[in-house]
Amino acid sequence: MSELFYRGVRTLGTVVFRLASRPLILHPERAAMPGPYLLAANHESHFDAALLIAATPRIICWLSIVELFQHPLSRWFLRAMLAAPLDRSRPDATTVRAILRHLRCGRVVGLFPEGNLRAGPDSVLAGGALRDGIARLAEIGRVPVLPCVVAGGHAFGRWPAWLPLFRTRWAVAFGEPIHLPENPDRTAARQAFHSELAAALRQLHGEVARHAL
Repeated sequence: MSELFYRGVRTLGTVVFRLASRPLILHPERAAMPGPYLLAANHESHFDAALLIAATPRIICWLSIVELFQHPLSRWFLRAMLAAPLDRSRPDATTVRAILRHLRCGRVVGLFPEGNLRAGPDSVLAGGALRDGIARLAEIGRVPVLPCVVAGGHAFGRWPAWLPLFRTRWAVAFGEPIHLPENPDRTAARQAFHSELAAALRQLHGEVARHAL
């Protein structure tokens, strides 16, 4: 039922975005690869998740901050969209188990490894740091991580961007899958992984910029 609901919401949302915007989707075939993986994206806008849902051919199981699950209506909607609550104030074993359950079912789990909204000099795209958790999840789940850059979502914070045929520009670019390096020194492996992921995100951002978004 949840996957059917997800597909229905994605179809409706995609129609809305396509009427009001002119998206640039780079390398969608990479996101269509079979099997489980972690989708790791930068996070500049509250609309990033919606744009990624519209652009990604696979169903994405998201993590959402636990505060969004406190209202009954939003909790029902998020659970119907296969989202799980994330408590950023403490280690959350329940969330980790939910992620691993999705991965073992062959699903895609979406993450914002910066941890919260970051734009400008704080963004990973401008040299900011990533949080450590995604390397650990990739290691435990034994899955690749697909880097992804989403840009232009902030425009939808202004109501004219939603007008039909306003042609708001936004972009999503998918990178090549990244695997945790084989290294008996797990700390060194995770550090190398984070460096590779950050570099991939910056490279994708440069690719989007060359299309004059």
